[in-house]
Amino acid sequence: MAANNKSQPQKSRDTLEKKVDKISKSLSELKTLLCSIKQDPVGRSDKDEGINQRNNQKETLGRSRSAPAALTHVTFDGKLITRLDHRLQVLKPKLVKLEQFQTNVGEELDKHLSTVQSLIKNLDSSRVSSQTTFWINPLVVWQKAAAYGFQDDEELIHQGKSCFYIPSMYTNVEDLTKGEVFRQVIQKFKELDIEQKICLLSFSVFPENREVHRTMLMYWWIGEGVLPVEGAEEAVREVLKEFTEKNLVEPVEERRKVAPSSYKMNPFVHSSVVLLSKEIGIFYIYRKGKKPRIKKTVMGKVCLVEGSSIPKKMPSRDHIETVFNVSESSPDFTFKWFSEKPSNKKLMIKLSTTWFKSLKVFYLGRWERSKKRQIQVQNPQLMQCLKHLKNLRFLSFQGIQTIRSLNSSACKLRKLLILDLRECYGLKKLPEKIGSLENLVYLNMTGCYMLEWIPFRLALLKRLEVLKGFVVSDEVYEGVACKLNYLKGLTKLRKLSIEINRDDLGVGKMMEDLVELKALTSLKVTWRRDIFIGEDSTNIKTLPDQLKKLDLQRFPHEELPTWLHPENLLHLKKLHIGGGRRLKGVGDLPEKATKCAVEVLRLTSLPKLKLGWIELKQIYFPNLAFLENYECPRVTLTPCDGTGIWRSDQD
Repeated sequence: MAANNKSQPQKSRDTLEKKVDKISKSLSELKTLLCSIKQDPVGRSDKDEGINQRNNQKETLGRSRSAPAALTHVTFDGKLITRLDHRLQVLKPKLVKLEQFQTNVGEELDKHLSTVQSLIKNLDSSRVSSQTTFWINPLVVWQKAAAYGFQDDEELIHQGKSCFYIPSMYTNVEDLTKGEVFRQVIQKFKELDIEQKICLLSFSVFPENREVHRTMLMYWWIGEGVLPVEGAEEAVREVLKEFTEKNLVEPVEERRKVAPSSYKMNPFVHSSVVLLSKEIGIFYIYRKGKKPRIKKTVMGKVCLVEGSSIPKKMPSRDHIETVFNVSESSPDFTFKWFSEKPSNKKLMIKLSTTWFKSLKVFYLGRWERSKKRQIQVQNPQLMQCLKHLKNLRFLSFQGIQTIRSLNSSACKLRKLLILDLRECYGLKKLPEKIGSLENLVYLNMTGCYMLEWIPFRLALLKRLEVLKGFVVSDEVYEGVACKLNYLKGLTKLRKLSIEINRDDLGVGKMMEDLVELKALTSLKVTWRRDIFIGEDSTNIKTLPDQLKKLDLQRFPHEELPTWLHPENLLHLKKLHIGGGRRLKGVGDLPEKATKCAVEVLRLTSLPKLKLGWIELKQIYFPNLAFLENYECPRVTLTPCDGTGIWRSDQD
């Protein structure tokens, strides 16, 4: 019976075009039927209807007074069906094209089906070569970065064993190294200079296809010494641009961002880079058939992974340059590496000053932008051990919520270039001797909401170029807190973000304290509380010419000061005003277009701001190329999409 059913030909299905024709024919019949009915659909007269109602009242209960009114007969309008039929006729040619496209795609997939199935079968195979197909001498790579050959690798001999925490492509080294992608990665890798090679191999510690932010990479690479401190922001862009052009990484495009700031690596390239990194000996996390473990590589790198807190000892402490937290949630066990007690107590004092003498990067915090991974450090001894890291260049506690204060031991890190305290929500206090970090260039305290004041010695950091999360404290901390005007001595300061924790400081007085920062190009100001400040007299006439980016959050005034009117913004390129619940306008409407230089404008959460698109684009901001309009109901008629974004290059 089954065989007979299979032999019977199946009925051909109607095409989408035929289905539309059938619906159209049915609509025509429906229209003819409904339009011909002028009275009650069953042919009852008004007199009969009245008799039936009286009979029904005797036999059934009456309608409840709270029930909705009974339906009455409504004369049918045939125009509705006519319109519907017209829409169907317009839709029909589009459905024909869609059906043809679907057929073409199906045929193309059928052509390559066997190839795809073969590839999947090879990738899922448990066969693993007992010999790696290439080997790169670490010394040669480090000096010349050109030669590679062959050598056995005992770590890869795990026939028939299951694998854990290993990228999918990396599970079969033999198939990976035979692939065209691997050969291309090798060729492009050889074309890079030595610093770029190290930057590329650092992607091997991140999971495949995970977004990695440019700022984090810059901090890390500066700490490693592969990026220069001066001009690092431009250098990291050039490196990532080179990787993008070679298809080694992919920029993460976001419509609300003017340019990409995050990058990711696809699985094929990532697996190749993982294998390269392992053979060179720079980063090594994955083990065939076993869980990841912490292990010092040939190049002195240690990566902390989930579950790596089990081994409490680091067998070889000499020549460790990097400790990087990849996925560990409780990394405070690392303090034991600094303070292990030998039998001779006098020897302990001597060893504690030499252990980790080569450590340059101590990245204990979270590298992801996402806040899903919670990191906790419960043991305060870890902070006390920081004093031994004499050559440390980069220290990150990003996202560690249990840190309440930064120990004074950190002030002995005289070679520290970058201190990353982002999103340490529990941080309440910085050490008073923070000014001892004489070589500090980047200090990031963004998201440290419990921090209410900054020690005044911070103003002694003469090399500081980027300062984020500076708190303008209330008068209660008078005498111990760093004031805004103290920063005028930071002549190299390029980027500054401040949080105002007082009710009497408006935008004018605030700017008076910053006009002497001649190198300042980017400024972000956030008033921590939603306040209102009326008159804000100031001597400021215009913004400094070198300032290119200005971000004002919880703007406390009803009107923009004159020096912030668009006609006076002759050099500013990016302007963001957000959270100003009282802001009503951006200045009087000029008679002709201004010479405003602003190209990127973001207006967010401004319920009273009244502005039309024509005035905004043609008069106030004629050079506008990007607009974000979010929760500004009176900023009308803008061509923004559903997310509130308009881009001239895409629209």
